[in-house]
Amino acid sequence: MTTDPTRDEHREDSQASAIQTEDQAASQPPDADLQSEIAQFDQLIDQHLPPEVSQSNERGEILEVPVVAVREDHILVDIGGKAEASIRIDEFPMIDGKRLVEVGQVIKAVQLGRESDGTPRLSHREARAREAEQAIREAHESQTPIKGRVSQTVKGGLMVDVGLTAFMPASQVDLFKIPDLSKLQNEEIEAYVIEYDERRKRAVLSRRKLLFERRESERSEFLNSLQEGGEITGRVKNALDFGVFVDLGVIDGFIPREEVSYDRGTHPNEMVKAGEDVTAKVLRIDKESGKITLSRKRMQPDPWEGIDQRYAVDKIVKGKVIALQHYGAFVYLEEGVTGMIHAGDLSWKPGNKKPADFLNVGDELECKVLELNPEQRRMSLGLKQVEMDPWADAETKYTRNTKIKGTVTSMTNYGAFIRLDEFIEGMVHVSDLSWEKRINHPKDVLKAGEEVEAVVLKCDPQARRISLGIKQITDSPFDAFVSNHPVGTVVTGKVTRFAPFGAFVELAEGLEGLIHISQIDEKRVELPEKALSQGEEVTVKITKIEKKNQKISLSRREAIKAQERQTVKEFMKQGGESHGGMTFGEALNIARKGSDSEGG
Repeated sequence: MTTDPTRDEHREDSQASAIQTEDQAASQPPDADLQSEIAQFDQLIDQHLPPEVSQSNERGEILEVPVVAVREDHILVDIGGKAEASIRIDEFPMIDGKRLVEVGQVIKAVQLGRESDGTPRLSHREARAREAEQAIREAHESQTPIKGRVSQTVKGGLMVDVGLTAFMPASQVDLFKIPDLSKLQNEEIEAYVIEYDERRKRAVLSRRKLLFERRESERSEFLNSLQEGGEITGRVKNALDFGVFVDLGVIDGFIPREEVSYDRGTHPNEMVKAGEDVTAKVLRIDKESGKITLSRKRMQPDPWEGIDQRYAVDKIVKGKVIALQHYGAFVYLEEGVTGMIHAGDLSWKPGNKKPADFLNVGDELECKVLELNPEQRRMSLGLKQVEMDPWADAETKYTRNTKIKGTVTSMTNYGAFIRLDEFIEGMVHVSDLSWEKRINHPKDVLKAGEEVEAVVLKCDPQARRISLGIKQITDSPFDAFVSNHPVGTVVTGKVTRFAPFGAFVELAEGLEGLIHISQIDEKRVELPEKALSQGEEVTVKITKIEKKNQKISLSRREAIKAQERQTVKEFMKQGGESHGGMTFGEALNIARKGSDSEGG
C-alpha cells in the first residue's frame, strides 16, 4: 500500500496541534478572563478574612511560644515568667474538622497589644502572615514556587493558605480543567506567585504554570533519553481513523494508520483498544515539536517474508472471510496476510457468481493457494479447488456419441447451453438443432428450463467445453440417402434455388445436392436459371459424395448421356432396325427429351 508522506505529516500535525492547545495555554500570561477572576479576589478576601487582621497596623516582635492547652475557642501558650496568654482557635488552619494545633507544639505569634487585665494579646495568624509576606515577595521576584494548603473552594477558584490567604483562579489550578475543585480541599500544593499587591497583601497563584514547566522539563529529559529504532511501551489513548495516540507518561506518541498493522485497510481500533498497553518501535523523534512517531507493526517480522514457505502454491490453508465485493471475497489468514478468492474460484458451478451467494463475512473456511506474489503482497485463493474438479473425469463420463438428458439454462444467437449436472454445461450450436430446416435462433425451437435429449459430439476437458447435438439423436438425411444411393446412381429431384455457380436440387427432405453450372447441359450454360426453372423436376446423376462435409455433387449432363446410352443399347438389341416406324435419330431425340422425367 502506497502512502503520501505529506498527507501523513499534515494529518499528524492537525491532531498534534489539538493536543498541544492546552499546553500552549498553560504557558501564556494571564489573559482577560484571568484578570476578571483576579478582580473578584478583593471581594472574596474581604468575605473570608476577619477585619481586625486584614486592617492591623501592629508590628510587634514575632515570638516562639509553646502550646500548653487547647480549648474549644482558644489555646493557651506559655509566654514565660509563669504567665500564659490566649490565642483564638480560629487562627489555626482546619483539616477535616480539626484545627492544626496541639499541646506541646511550639508556634509563632505576634503581640498586637494587651487585654484589659494586662495580659498580652497574641496573634498566630499575624505571625504567619508576616512571614508569608516575605516568602511571597521573594517567590514573586525570583519566580520560585511557594507551598500552601487549599483552605476553601469558592466560585471561580481556590483560596490557598500560604501564611496569608492567596487566590488561585480555576484556570490556573491544573493543565486541564478540573470539573470538581472541591476534591483539592485541604490538599497541600505548590504554585507560582503570578501577581502580588504588597500594599493590599493580595497574591494570585498559578499551579498550572508550575506543572507546565515541570512537564516540559520531564518531556525534554524523556525525549533526550529516546533513540530512533528503540522500543517503548505506552497506553493507548485514542484509536482513530488515521492512527493511534499512545500515552508515554510525560508525552504522547503517535502510530500512523499504516504503522498499526501489516493488514491493509484495517481500522486501528480493530487492532488496539483505548486503555490497553502497546509496545512499539520508535521511528522518528522531533525534539522541536515534541512529536514521536511510533510503529506497532514493526515490532513483529514482516509476515510476507518467507511467505512462500508458509503458504506455498497448492497448499490448503484456513482463513476467515472479512469482506465481500462483487468481484470476490477477502480472506484473513494471519495479521498482515489477506488473500482474495476471485468470484470465478468460488464454485465449480457454471455461470456468473456473486460472493454473497456463497459466503458471509465471518465464515471460517479452507481454501487453496492458487497464486502468490510477495512483491505486490497479493495472494490468490480458490474455494472450489479444495474439491475435485468435476471436469477431471468428464471425458470418461461424457464420451463421444453418448446420449444424455439436460436442462436448457440459457441461449445466445449461436447456440443453447444445456446443464448436464450440477457443475457441467454443454452447448448445442444452432447448426446442430435440426436436420430438416435452417434455425436462425435457438429460441425458435427451445425454451429455457426445458429438458432435452442430446448427443455428445465432443468433450474437451482442457478447454472445459462439451459440444452437443440435438439433431444427431436421429440419423441424418445425408447418411440415410447415401447408404442407398452410391456414386453413379441416377435420381430425380426438384430444383430449389440457384447460385452463380450452379443449381441446388432437393433429393430428400432436408437434403440437397448441387449441379455445377458445367453439368447442367451438354451445351454451355451462362446462367443456371436460363436452363432450369425453380421447382422443376430434373433427372441427375450422383457424381461425388463428400461424407466429411456432407456434400453431394450432381450432373444433369451425365444423366442425359446415360439415358442416351441406354436408348442406343435397346435400339441395337432390335438389330438396328427402325423401331415402331422411327429411325435411330428420332428415338435418340425422344430419349433426350424424356431423360429429365425418368429416373435411372
